[in-house]
Amino acid sequence: MTITATARDAATRARALAYVVLSRAALHPAQDVLMQMVELLDTAALAFETEDAPVMDGITITNTTPFDAAMALLECQALAEDNPAAGIADAVFYYVTAPISRRPVELPELKPLSPQLARQEISLLTRIALVAHDLDASSPADETTRIAHLAVLVDLHRQFARLAAAVKVDNNRPCNSR
Repeated sequence: MTITATARDAATRARALAYVVLSRAALHPAQDVLMQMVELLDTAALAFETEDAPVMDGITITNTTPFDAAMALLECQALAEDNPAAGIADAVFYYVTAPISRRPVELPELKPLSPQLARQEISLLTRIALVAHDLDASSPADETTRIAHLAVLVDLHRQFARLAAAVKVDNNRPCNSR
């Protein structure tokens, strides 16, 4: 059985994110959706831990996501997008596969016309980048740190979603027409 270090890292991130989501589910109006996300994250973690990495010409391919994990994470993203009241941004689930894809999570450019909202965007993007960097630098064995980083990222992404909504409203004001 060939389970790569990146797959093990993704599994620990999936379990840590499941813990974060589970901790927010109690008494939440979207509890059912959050519990579905927890189950799907557990499914993804199990897939990362049990599905063999593909091997081509004797070389283990480390940058592929197991099918079951990919489907579970896509379903989590769909649930997040369809249920904004759950308070989990769909982009958060990309942090699970970041060790495999080796790419940072990309956020849309908001292009606010208001200087105040532009400063808020820069501040949020900077904080997200710093916490994501710390998450990437943390040891997969340090579960507490992983949980803390992912909890902060969930909150920052929720703030980013709120800012995006505010920018959309502000940019559409007649006084801000270009």
